[in-house]
Amino acid sequence: MFNNNNNNNRILVSEPFSDRYTLLIDSKMMAGNVSMNSKTRMRWDFNVHRVKEDYLEISLLQLENTLIESDNPMIKDISAMSQAFGRMYSELHLIISHTGKVLEVLNMDLILDKWNIAKKEMEKAIEHSPEAKDILILNDEIFNDKEKVKLAIGANDFLNLYFPYVYGKSLPYTNGDIITNNFLNSNTLQWKTKVSAKELDKATGSLLLVDVSSEPHGILTKSWHQKTYKSFEKVMDIKKLETTLSKKAQYTVSKNNGKLLEVTSSNIEIADKEKLFTVMNYKMVADHKDFQTNSEQKSTKDYKENSGTKRSGRMSFLIDDM
Repeated sequence: MFNNNNNNNRILVSEPFSDRYTLLIDSKMMAGNVSMNSKTRMRWDFNVHRVKEDYLEISLLQLENTLIESDNPMIKDISAMSQAFGRMYSELHLIISHTGKVLEVLNMDLILDKWNIAKKEMEKAIEHSPEAKDILILNDEIFNDKEKVKLAIGANDFLNLYFPYVYGKSLPYTNGDIITNNFLNSNTLQWKTKVSAKELDKATGSLLLVDVSSEPHGILTKSWHQKTYKSFEKVMDIKKLETTLSKKAQYTVSKNNGKLLEVTSSNIEIADKEKLFTVMNYKMVADHKDFQTNSEQKSTKDYKENSGTKRSGRMSFLIDDM
C-alpha cells in the first residue's frame, strides 16, 4: 500500500499474504590472479501472518540454496560451509518492523537446538582441520548470544534484499549517512543513496516502480584505497587505483497491498578492470507476481488478535563509526 497521509508517501505491507520467491545471483569476481565466478539459486516460502501499525509477524522457510555453477573449487567449499550453517536459519518465525528490522525471533529455541545438534556433528567431522575449527568457534560465539543470532538473521539474503531501501520510508528520499562495507568486503565507506518511486497502471492493477541508486558519499581517498586493497599490493600498484563503486536496483511492488513482486539489483566495484573487481547481479521474483490481490493466498487467515507473541522494545537504527 502507498500511504499518502500527511504527504508521507510510504510503501507498507498492508495485509497478510503468502508467496514463494526465487532469487538468482550471478557473481563475477577477479581478485589478483584468482577468478571466482558463480551462479546461485535460492528459494523461500514467505508468509506475512499479521500486520500491525508498528510491526509485522512473518515466517520464512528456505526451500533451496543451490550453487548452479562455479569456476573455482574454493567457491564450492564456501558454499557447502554456508549451507551447513545456513540450515540453522532455514525456518524463521519473526517479528519485524515495517522497514525489515528484526525485532524478535519467536522460534529462537528451535534455532539454538539445531545449532547444539549440528555443533556435535561438526566437532567430529573437523577434528583434524584447524581452519574449520576456527569457523566453528566463531559460530559458537554467535549462537551463545541471542542478540548476535538476531543480527545474523537480519543479514539474511531475503530480508536484506526485500525491505531496507523501500519499505516504511517516506518517498522519495536521499540518505547520505549509510555506512557499510565495500562489495569486496575489505573496508567500510559512506554511501549516498537516492530512492524514488512512480506509479504504473497495468490491467492487473496498479504497480509502484521504485528505483534505488547508491554511490560513495564523497571522494575515495588514497588512504582509503591503501587500506582497502593492501592485500593486493604485490600484484598491482594500488596507489594508482581509482575505484568505481555503485549499487542500482529496481523494485516492482503492488500498490494494493505492498507485496514485492520483483526486484533486480546490481552491485559493482571495479578497482582494476582486469585484476580487481566484482560484479554481482540479483533478481528475485515472486511465484505469483501477476496477482495483485492475495486474499486467496493467505495461509494465516485464522490468526486472531491474541495469537503470537507481543514484541518488546522499540526499533532503533545505529551505525557504527568508520
